[in-house]
Amino acid sequence: MSANTNPAGETRRANLILIEQSGAKREIPQPSPLDGMAGAEQAMHEHGHQLREVKLVSEKKAIARWKAGELGWRRVA
Repeated sequence: MSANTNPAGETRRANLILIEQSGAKREIPQPSPLDGMAGAEQAMHEHGHQLREVKLVSEKKAIARWKAGELGWRRVA
């Protein structure tokens, strides 16, 4: 059984949270945590200069978190 599947066989949903430099938050639903990881990478690559933090959350728990720094993005969780 996959870690992204619950006992009923349904795929776990995830949310990608983009936090802009201004502090504004955008929450983007993702079909799965794996899709959320791909979306996070894409957001950091395409919009990195506008963002200060990217989070991936599933079932009210942070799966991954990245923060922008002087040397680029670093994963903090």
